Amino acid sequence: MPSLLRGFAESVTQYPTRPALHLDGKTYSYEALAEKAGAIAEAIDAVAPTDNPLAGVYATGSLTAYTAILGILSAGRGYVPIHPDLPGERIGDVVDRSGIDVLIVGQEALEGLDALLAQSPRTMAVIAPEFDDLRLWAKRHRRHRFLSAPALQQLTPSFDPRPVSENDLAYLLFTSGSTGRPKGVPIRHRNARAYVDYICHAYGIHPDDRVSQTFKLAFDLSVHDLFTTWSSGACLYPLPKRVRMAPGRFIRDHELTMWFSVPTLAMTMDRFRQLAPGAFPSLRASLFCGEALPASVADKWATAAPNSTVDNLYGPTEATIAFTSYRWHPGSPDRSCRNGVVPLGQAFPDQETFVLGEGGRRADPGQPGELLLSGSQLTSGYWQAPELTDQRFIRLQETGDQIWYRTGDIVERDQSGCLHFLGRCDDQIQLQGHRVELAEIDDALRRACGHELAVCVAWPQGPEEVGGVVGFVACDAPLDTEDILAKCRRTLPDYMIPSRIIGMEHLPKNNSGKLDRKALQKMLDDQEV
Repeated sequence: MPSLLRGFAESVTQYPTRPALHLDGKTYSYEALAEKAGAIAEAIDAVAPTDNPLAGVYATGSLTAYTAILGILSAGRGYVPIHPDLPGERIGDVVDRSGIDVLIVGQEALEGLDALLAQSPRTMAVIAPEFDDLRLWAKRHRRHRFLSAPALQQLTPSFDPRPVSENDLAYLLFTSGSTGRPKGVPIRHRNARAYVDYICHAYGIHPDDRVSQTFKLAFDLSVHDLFTTWSSGACLYPLPKRVRMAPGRFIRDHELTMWFSVPTLAMTMDRFRQLAPGAFPSLRASLFCGEALPASVADKWATAAPNSTVDNLYGPTEATIAFTSYRWHPGSPDRSCRNGVVPLGQAFPDQETFVLGEGGRRADPGQPGELLLSGSQLTSGYWQAPELTDQRFIRLQETGDQIWYRTGDIVERDQSGCLHFLGRCDDQIQLQGHRVELAEIDDALRRACGHELAVCVAWPQGPEEVGGVVGFVACDAPLDTEDILAKCRRTLPDYMIPSRIIGMEHLPKNNSGKLDRKALQKMLDDQEV
């Protein structure tokens, strides 16, 4: 079976009574999840027997959300996760552009359901496993079809995944770009299977593992959480909302063995003094991805989880979750890092990287360039966006017909072949005639304030140059900004020194849990107005 669902199906057969999901204090076995997924698959066939390749998951963090993903895949469709907290206009855009005609709805999405159905351009089949009575909804939205919990219970489902090809869609995610509308990224079963198979083998995930789930389902790193766990007969432990800022006790109470999160969560845990030496003895593998991993945070995590490896993963959604890895060794010398962040490392087996330098040629070791990716994990292009696809998925004269994805990340490859992250193309700014990487100023600011929850933004923006840089620092008490700026001056030239430092109790984060420069930029713009 080429499906992303293959590993889960095998686990249902091999480990039917083993725990597959621990959610809100309850544990669900593989056969229990399979039964619920089978019911959703049967319901999809009953209310929307079309050849539409996709169905929507309008839920997050609930039993309905997890079983909806499994049920949609079992029905032979790909899933489109739609987070209920997104703005209504964006939700409508996702529904419109994805073309879905089936929506699996969780209780947590009830508040936004009216608006979604009212603006949907198509007749929708709404399957609501947590709702006993949908007659009022059906009366308000007569052109849509509804299937409630009692109707699902009348079905006689079995978990019997429909056959799919490796080129069929596994999921479609809409990711925010640096500008403009979110991009639709279609990932096919062959892309996802290449990643999941490699990770399961590389980390030896086994049925006794207890695996964290920290990512929202609309963030592609969640696919790692779900399907590496369920392909191995292990148990998934989603973080409850109440512990998402400080999950240290959750890790200990459930003796988690595998951890995966964005570095910002580790930085927040450090701020709350949760990275004490030996805090997490049960962890055997700790992975970070989604943004640059500061070396100081990697060191602290390694001390807190003394029995765990610490790996930095890197990869854009277009290349299926992650593409390169680097194993951190505590106390590594500064020369192994650039701007105080852990290297990206090297590509997974069967995947390829290319550093594009001046004149469209391969950059020599030690020279910066844009990182390009190619291989079995790479999607074939953006959803219904041929012009954008042509811009980002390119061919090189040097490699013939091979397709490469332009990441927009600036890297440097050292003599050993290890990749080092230097910054984003869109984070390069022109400041007083100098080309500047914001990552370098971030590093100096973090060192100056003594922790990692600090970031800078270019402001005010000009037509060709920016007027300066403003630093933001998470803090619980008034900052000694003069001391911070004095420390920045020890390592940065005058033109790179922030014009001011602003302290905030909490720095804003985006929907993926990463520090949100755009929100800080908007805050400055609004203050100026």
